[in-house]
Parts: sequence; C-alpha cells; structure tokens
Amino acid sequence: MKKILLILMMAATLGVYAKNVTQQILVKGECDMCKDKIEKALDVPGVSFAEWNVESKMLTIRYNDKKISENQIYATISGLGYATDKTEANTAAQQKLNKCCQPKDAKKACGSEKAGCCEKKK
Repeated sequence: MKKILLILMMAATLGVYAKNVTQQILVKGECDMCKDKIEKALDVPGVSFAEWNVESKMLTIRYNDKKISENQIYATISGLGYATDKTEANTAAQQKLNKCCQPKDAKKACGSEKAGCCEKKK
C-alpha cells in the first residue's frame, strides 16, 4: 500500500514541472490580415493564448513549455514570413504574403494601399 501511494504521489508531481510561460514577442507584421495569420498559426497544442497587437507589433503568448518550445514558436512565426525580435523572416514565405503584409519598405514599391487589404476591419 505504501508503494502504491508513493507511486501516485510521484506521478502527481511530474505535472508540476511543466509550467505555463507568458511572453511578449515583437512580430513585424503590418495589418489585421497579419494578425489573423499569426494568431491562427499559433492555435496549436501547448499554446493557450496568442494575441498580436497591430499598433504595438507585440505578440502576447501563453504556452506550456513542455508541449511547445520557444524556438518552435519563433520558427512558426518566421515560417509565416514575419520577422521577430530574435529571428529573421523566412524570405520565401515573406514573398508569398500579400503585398500589404510585407515589410513597409516593400510596401512603398507596390502601392498596395489602393487595394484596401490593410484597412482595419470594422
């Protein structure tokens, strides 16, 4: 009986070592379409909250570090075509983004504001 109780106690403490981490990450997106892409891509097991602010460019994310790593989060964002405070954007993915979602220096050349894709959703 003591062995069973000891085993149960040990099993219960294993979950204690997994922790939820809340972090803010600078993600260099441009518009509400970027917001949708970033937040949908982070709707994965291990991430309990992800919200990107268009004005501040800050992603607030809460995740279980035993289910997903910080490196995986950064890789996901880079794979979408967005640069962060720690990683460069995947250039092939960045070129596939809508013109209005590409970095501002690229946006100047395309005149994509006429397309209206960067207008705020109402």
